[in-house]
Amino acid sequence: MTTPTLESVQAYYDERVDGKIRDFTHANSRIEAAMQLVAEWAPPNPRRILEIGSGIGATSWRMARAWPQAEVVGADVSPLSIEVAKTCFRLPNLTYHAGLIQENTPAGPFDLVVLMDTYEHIDLADRTMLHAAIKSFLSRESRLILTFPTPALQDYGRKNAPSEQQPVDEDVTLEDVMVLAKETDSRPLYYREIGIWHYGDYAHLVLGRYQNLAEVALRGYAPGRVAALRQSFRRLLGRGQILPAGFCDYLGSDVLRPSPRCLADRFKVNSQERRRLVSSWLQRMQSKAC
Repeated sequence: MTTPTLESVQAYYDERVDGKIRDFTHANSRIEAAMQLVAEWAPPNPRRILEIGSGIGATSWRMARAWPQAEVVGADVSPLSIEVAKTCFRLPNLTYHAGLIQENTPAGPFDLVVLMDTYEHIDLADRTMLHAAIKSFLSRESRLILTFPTPALQDYGRKNAPSEQQPVDEDVTLEDVMVLAKETDSRPLYYREIGIWHYGDYAHLVLGRYQNLAEVALRGYAPGRVAALRQSFRRLLGRGQILPAGFCDYLGSDVLRPSPRCLADRFKVNSQERRRLVSSWLQRMQSKAC
């Protein structure tokens, strides 16, 4: 199979901007599941965030809104997608860059790097170069979060919907995950195959770097309602134990005291706001058509 040129890949994704807008306005289940993964596994207070393959910028915008203190960078190979992002999804702490990440993206380190349904579209021959770039982006204590279709779904697509295959559509196996971890100097923290439309069709992966092992005993138990109020009052008076942020569930939910699911609430966008955000681009396209 011939490796597509950069220009042909850019043209392919430029032509599919309307579908990306529809994914946002209709709350695509695949994307919403990925945002829940980010909510659970992102560092508590990331300072710099990079999304590789940011598309029209909707998820980068959601992260920038959730962490207004963070610098968020969205990068995508599609110039038209970046144009939509700059038109519709703007915040003071959010910037976008078009082109290859190793050429146009600000230097690291980043506390959080996200590839949402992007890694499978990297040619096998280019993976080592991408890994080197990601390695340079990651900070000493950071997260690398990826979502991608499983080999089972890729095989199904090739057999049953070959016309829907993208210019590059590679399998991502557990062996590939281990190579990615090794070449980015990170450790596998979480891997799970989930069901979006069919059981086992997508995989969620978290790699990370960390320097210290936090003691689970420091977290203690979750007190009851009255005890929790007393504990909060003691902390306000400076008498209670306040743990460093890095010690609080740094490797995900405590197995004995799961973190509340409300973490994902910070990424919620209602249907009215979704339509409002893209309205300026849709109006622009309508005026051009006239």
